[in-house]
Amino acid sequence: MKLRKKCRVWKAAVLGVAASLLLSGCSFTGLDARSLMHPPRPTGEKADIYALLESKAGKNFTLKYPAAGDYRSAIIQHNLCGNSHAEAVALYQRGDDDTSVNILFTADEDGKWKDIGSFTNPGAQVDRICFGDLDGDGTDETIVGWGSSTGSASTISVYKYSKGRMNEIKLDQTYNEIALMDFDGDGKKELFTASIPTDSQQPITAGLFRMKDSALQLMGSIRLDTGISKFSGLAAGDVSKGQPGVVLDCVQTNSKTLSELIYWNKKKNTLCAPLYNAQSPLQNVTLRDMSVACSDINSDKILEFPIVTRLPGYTGTAADDVGNEVQWTRFDSASGNYATVSCMIINARDGYRVVLPDKWKDTITTKQDVSARKLTFYAFDSAKGTAGSPLLVVQIFSKSEWNSKKPEGFTEVLADGSLITAISCPTPKAALAIPAAQLKQCFQTAADGA
Repeated sequence: MKLRKKCRVWKAAVLGVAASLLLSGCSFTGLDARSLMHPPRPTGEKADIYALLESKAGKNFTLKYPAAGDYRSAIIQHNLCGNSHAEAVALYQRGDDDTSVNILFTADEDGKWKDIGSFTNPGAQVDRICFGDLDGDGTDETIVGWGSSTGSASTISVYKYSKGRMNEIKLDQTYNEIALMDFDGDGKKELFTASIPTDSQQPITAGLFRMKDSALQLMGSIRLDTGISKFSGLAAGDVSKGQPGVVLDCVQTNSKTLSELIYWNKKKNTLCAPLYNAQSPLQNVTLRDMSVACSDINSDKILEFPIVTRLPGYTGTAADDVGNEVQWTRFDSASGNYATVSCMIINARDGYRVVLPDKWKDTITTKQDVSARKLTFYAFDSAKGTAGSPLLVVQIFSKSEWNSKKPEGFTEVLADGSLITAISCPTPKAALAIPAAQLKQCFQTAADGA
């Protein structure tokens, strides 16, 4: 009996903490938020919010959680009225037979939480919710992407506070990817969308919208490469020094990957996508078999995109990451030119990257032994078209194996949990040989710089 009582107390404590996190907008750690669709009743101020939600939704409501974005809670507190405290936003469905999603905005007025706007959307899912000042009045608007159960493009609603109430502005635009950022440097955020139409005859486009006079206006749009079947990722930030924009990673119908870089050109007053070539759409320089995403690879707060080239003489398949040189490339919006920031070999299977020393660029090839978890770098003889001297051997050892055997000639370069990444230099007198101590500085874990 004592054990059962302790279990009940422990369970109640866990659910109480989960409910508190849910209503604060915090994310869960070690808990599946969707397993708490109808959480236990909270106490204090949050109890008033919950009571208002229950009065609107009924006893059998289901909380709806955004599937993407920075905010994954069904009840989020955020300052929307420009006052000294946060309002609350709740996303829910009214019972088992209701296929639409509702959004409720509540505000604390004289110590009591009141409804300041309630809206219904026919979308069955919530793709994401985000906040940003679109009109420059110092108060954030709420942007909601409404998804569907089929996973097709989402619709957009913007909610703006005015005269004590939230007002809904629907955007006649669907999207597959979305970003909220100040693209033109005017101090107000703009809404970026990228859309893949269901009709394959229609162009794949990106658009940029701004709010003016309580309406969303299209600033500009641009076509993207043909053959894109889905977007696999979006990174927003500076795409050139002082130039905000986004980089989209895209998957084509042939399973190849490419990147699109998009920014607003203030001088030309237009949306630009310099990696897209309308005359020759298959010539996007980022087109690749290897799956690697854009990144700020050197942590300089400028996004780089990958240009992947095949290593000479490599005999594996086209998608083998170790058989490709990844050239991390930066765009210069002032000149329109590209510059290589870093070249590397990525071994995603074993979790490391090797930044290539300058004299190894375009002069080496690799050979992989998957079962032995070994990768060998060779000098490449371009005259003969064959691999020459082995310059570097990278080997994965278990920690116990490393500690017991102390493999001769190997130097530890990375340690990750129970695994050791070690290197040896079998031909130290070769023309392209580099000392192990110097090569050690070239190694990163696969997550570094991502």
